[in-house]
Amino acid sequence: MKSTIIAIIATLGLFAASTLIGSEIGQLKMNIERCEATIQQLNVDLAKSRDALSVMQKLVMVNAHQIQTLRPKRTVVVTAYTASGAETDDTPEITASNRKVRPGIIAVSRNLFDSGWVFGKKVYIKSLGIFTIDDLMAESKTDRIDVFMPDLDTANKFGTRQLDVYLLDA
Repeated sequence: MKSTIIAIIATLGLFAASTLIGSEIGQLKMNIERCEATIQQLNVDLAKSRDALSVMQKLVMVNAHQIQTLRPKRTVVVTAYTASGAETDDTPEITASNRKVRPGIIAVSRNLFDSGWVFGKKVYIKSLGIFTIDDLMAESKTDRIDVFMPDLDTANKFGTRQLDVYLLDA
């Protein structure tokens, strides 16, 4: 009888262990299926990334010349100006393009203007940001840009700088 009880207990123990192991195996199978689905999605994403990279490489190859010309169009002297009568013509609040002066605009020298740096075009000035060409400098100035500043103190503190500039709307 004692051996029968031990056999029953052992059988129950084995049954419980196999049930527990079966449950863990089921959980492992579900985890494996989730991992396989994740791997499949990653493979799809990787294929899309490779396709996008291929398109980008082709785009760069086709436009290599244009991309190379994105180097600085000019290195020019950059100064600052205000709307004071001493720094402008007889209409200090009005730009050469007939607009009101405001932060974010620049005046360009006539030689830049004549080479396509015209009113309304955007210019990136390295370390300063993007500006709109809206004014002209005196005819005596060449290869120069004047950044509008609202007050004389700020303009004086800006001083004179030699900077790379990019014409964005070429």
